[in-house]
Amino acid sequence: MTSAGWRWETYGGIEVQVPDGWGYGITQWPPCIEQPPRPYVGRPGMIPLVHCGQMEVPPLNSRVPYLWLDSRLDAGDHTHDCGWTQHTRIIGGISITVLDADATLRTRVLESARPVLDDTDCPAYHAITDGPTTRPAAGHHGLTGIGAVESVTICRYAFGDRPAQPANPVLSLSRIGGDASRQLVQAILAAPEGSGPNTPGNCAPHTMYGDEALVLTVRGTTRTQEVFVRYSGCDAHGFDDGHTRRRLTADALRPLLSGPHQPQHGLQRTVAELLQPRT
Repeated sequence: MTSAGWRWETYGGIEVQVPDGWGYGITQWPPCIEQPPRPYVGRPGMIPLVHCGQMEVPPLNSRVPYLWLDSRLDAGDHTHDCGWTQHTRIIGGISITVLDADATLRTRVLESARPVLDDTDCPAYHAITDGPTTRPAAGHHGLTGIGAVESVTICRYAFGDRPAQPANPVLSLSRIGGDASRQLVQAILAAPEGSGPNTPGNCAPHTMYGDEALVLTVRGTTRTQEVFVRYSGCDAHGFDDGHTRRRLTADALRPLLSGPHQPQHGLQRTVAELLQPRT
């Protein structure tokens, strides 16, 4: 059960609660470069290749609390100036690290961490990890046959040759409802039919189809429909409800690849451009 003002974050077979106001960032973000502007939840991702010498935490004037998921640090405490402490625990084989000067908050975050046995919407095994030819069951006319949209669950999966991939491939999970879920489905249905944007000439065969993808579980008044979202490689990009394949568009992709679902590695330019803010 989620406490008021807190939310669950899921990664690699564990879940942990953090305050609602925390943002998102990258695990092991270097302490000697610009820091996120507010407390954040970090997941593994691309970090700048910089050498910070003996610096272990950011300077006090730019330091913010964080939770690093899959920090790859040893369990234990490291005490820093002005009461700031970095504490690491191993939960379900995943190292989680919290940095904060508030011992009560730090303990609350760490004590909430627990293994996820198997989420109904984001199971540890999903067919999307089997390859680019796998499609959802279409049901009756795919997304157009579910009735009025009630909610969407978003699951992000890792697959392929991703380095240091957790045993449980679920990288993130979130749920949306109300107008946000209806607008998302409308944007997907408005996308042109087909696949793309694709740039197969930019990838070697073993990276052609990327190393992560989304599964959307869309609940309607009539039934539930899965939608696969592929975006991380060079080919087979798009939305697929098992009945119709549609191209990626800015309106449909931008709200999906945000928050906990920010891609861990770089995207092809034609896909990355879809995520740029409108000017």
